[in-house]
Amino acid sequence: MRTTFLTITLLLLATTLSAQKDSKIEKQLSKLFEKGKYEKCHSKARKLNGKYPKSNIPEYYISKVALYRYSTTSIDDKSHYRYLTQAVNYSKGLPDDYSDWKNSIQDSIKGYIYYLHDCISKTRKFSIANKLYAKTYNDTLVFSEVEELVERVPIYKFSQSTIDSLRKELVKFAELQDGIRYKYAGEKPETGFDCSGFTMYVYSHIGVELPHNAQKQSNLEGINKSLDEAAPGDLIFFGSQSENSHYTVHAGIVHSIYEEDIEVIHCVSGGVSIEGRNSSWERYWKDKVLFVKTLPQLNTRR
Repeated sequence: MRTTFLTITLLLLATTLSAQKDSKIEKQLSKLFEKGKYEKCHSKARKLNGKYPKSNIPEYYISKVALYRYSTTSIDDKSHYRYLTQAVNYSKGLPDDYSDWKNSIQDSIKGYIYYLHDCISKTRKFSIANKLYAKTYNDTLVFSEVEELVERVPIYKFSQSTIDSLRKELVKFAELQDGIRYKYAGEKPETGFDCSGFTMYVYSHIGVELPHNAQKQSNLEGINKSLDEAAPGDLIFFGSQSENSHYTVHAGIVHSIYEEDIEVIHCVSGGVSIEGRNSSWERYWKDKVLFVKTLPQLNTRR
């Protein structure tokens, strides 16, 4: 009995000390990251990872800094993919407590692969990234050419007397797709959507044809605005940018605005969903916004 009590006491003490140690590590690294001292944060996290191999926090911050670097470098930069690889590799061993972060990493490498497949001629990078994704997530992304014509739902007869009614109809129709599953290259509800297939399908309902490609949609003629200027029905694009260019990895639609809170409706790995507070929008996507775009058909200044 005495031995059992002593064992339990030692386990509780070890747990308490481990929690205190993790709290101290978290405080050090979060302070550096929040102040934008990414090089110091990365260097410190590497040292702490070697010193405390059982702690998950250093690996989390190594992954976090790597993803930041990935998101702020051009796809043509030699280090661009290396940063993504580092973000993936250091996220693999994280426990379920970090599931949101691990999902963000998975979405990032998936977006990178889709970009290579969808926007430029496939290179060796595409094959390497696809293999990394398959090995890490035990899943294979299936790419196929969409050859059949898409069956369009007949456009609902609605008043187009004002821009507001057009925006309302667009958002209303987008809501009807909530819950439809994700499918790469998908562009109809019967089989599923990918992100640009979803926006293309919704906008076709009001007679506006978009290309099935997030990058090309972001390059369309229109008014590019900040998030503060967004209006329901506007397209919203996510990715990274340099001084003279941007590349888009995801597209969605502004769903609603309540004072300073914005909700978006988009198709992510879990399917079409409306997201606002306490969701992947707030935890991940909001920081990746490139711009909001109002197409000419929804321009109130016409």
